Amino acid sequence: MDVSRVAEQVGTLTCTLLDRRSSVPLAGARITCVWRDNRVSRLDADLRGNFSAEMPQGVYDLVISARGYLSLLVRGVGILGGHKQQITRGLIPGDGKDPEGEPATAIGGYVTDRLGRSVANVTVQASAENGTATFTTRSDRSGAYVLHGVVPHVYALTVRAADRTLFREHVPVAHVKNFVRLDLRLIQI
Repeated sequence: MDVSRVAEQVGTLTCTLLDRRSSVPLAGARITCVWRDNRVSRLDADLRGNFSAEMPQGVYDLVISARGYLSLLVRGVGILGGHKQQITRGLIPGDGKDPEGEPATAIGGYVTDRLGRSVANVTVQASAENGTATFTTRSDRSGAYVLHGVVPHVYALTVRAADRTLFREHVPVAHVKNFVRLDLRLIQI
């Protein structure tokens, strides 16, 4: 068994949780992570409102809660194998629950040039063909990108640097909670 191949399928999710009004870290907040097969993992934030966990590549729904705050549901958080995904969320003081969001998935992968080298700091955008939804991110220094909260549709996936379009492809997203792994090789840079 190739150990590097197994390690590549695991990514790290790191999250910082804050009070939305004061930006004070939420020590002891609870994160319930719902896996694709409906398994559940529970994690507690440290004193600085941070948590970190290694997880298999995939799509997760996060339920974030803390005493005295509205619970927050974050759907379609993608974890890319071999990548550290950082998210920050703010909770609103109060009682009750926020309404549930629409079920979602994630699209992610690595952007490389024609020689296989990482391409950093390019814009990756997925736009629904009917114009109802657009998701945008930038590749990091290792070329990794992840678009979270993507709902099923057919998207025009575009990679841009400055005002130049480097890549364009149509990507169908048919199911929620299925991570769409799409590594992009750019021919022209």
